[in-house]
Formats: sequence, structure tokens, C-alpha cells
Amino acid sequence: MTRTNSGVRWVHAVPIAIGLAVGIWMFHAAVPRLITQLTGVDGRFSAERCVWGEPDSDGDRTMTCAGSFTAADGSFTLPGIRIDGVFDERPQAPVAARVSGPEADQAVQMSILTSLAPMGLGLTAFAFPTWALTAAARDILSPARRSAA
Repeated sequence: MTRTNSGVRWVHAVPIAIGLAVGIWMFHAAVPRLITQLTGVDGRFSAERCVWGEPDSDGDRTMTCAGSFTAADGSFTLPGIRIDGVFDERPQAPVAARVSGPEADQAVQMSILTSLAPMGLGLTAFAFPTWALTAAARDILSPARRSAA
């Protein structure tokens, strides 16, 4: 006996929507950061103000910092800029970072993994919606399904 449809029903709309929303949110967070890491302006970030964040699920706390960024070639300095990243303790020395350009409001640390991990989660979140929407479209376009109706 052959199956006439994929089993995708309206009840699957909520998991599909959640998967799409999570995937889009992860890519929205990761792609600009990755672009800055790959094509941004090199420089050094000097922490001036750091605050402890809330403990994570393991009870570990990290710091979020703001400070100044100076381009490697000395062409510009951005005072009062935040850095996208967290620290185990306040950095005593300037750390390598990149910004998108002289008008940036945020620097990013040079760790490609922090961009690729959310993108991997985003791709994983897209897996079920992609399968379900493809299967539903195949059901709608299937000649056997149309002739049975």
C-alpha cells in the first residue's frame, strides 16, 4: 500500500512557525557579525567599563564591556563603543577586534566560532519547516491527490 500524502497537517503550523522564527533570529544575529569578522577593519579594543552579567545555566558569570576601538592603521578611534562578546574577567590589555567601519557602534571579537555556532543552530531550526513545507507543497501539486479530490 502506498501513502497518498506526507502527513503534514495544519497542527504542524506552530512548530513550522517556531522553526522559521528561531532560524531567522539566529541568522539575524550571526550574519552581520560574521561579515564584520571577515571584511571589517582590524584594530584593538580597550575596555573601559565592564559589568557582570547574569549567571548562565552552569552558574558561570561573564562580563560585557564598553570602551574604545582604535583602527590598526590609526586612521580612526571610536570612543564609547560596545564589544560583541563576553569576557571571564576585565581585559587589562587591548584585545584584537574588528568593526564594520568608522561609523560602527559595535566591535566584534575575532572568533569565527561565535558566528558559525548560531548559524548552525539556525540551519538546524530550518530543518523541520523545510521538510514540512516541501512535503505539503508536494501533496498539493501531486496529480494523484488532485484526482482523488
